[in-house]
Amino acid sequence: MENVEITNEKALKALEQMKTYCSATNLDELNYVIKVIKRLKDAGVTDPLKADFSAAKN
Repeated sequence: MENVEITNEKALKALEQMKTYCSATNLDELNYVIKVIKRLKDAGVTDPLKADFSAAKN
């Protein structure tokens, strides 16, 4: 993966665009990922790949 800065907003935009081309069998999974990214964004997690979730509550 290139060293390109990806924000939650960019990722969400790309995922929403992918819904257009997604097969129906994977649409639920794609919607799930979109919800996860939105929740992380709403929780203030700006870089999920570098975040430490070890102390997170379920």
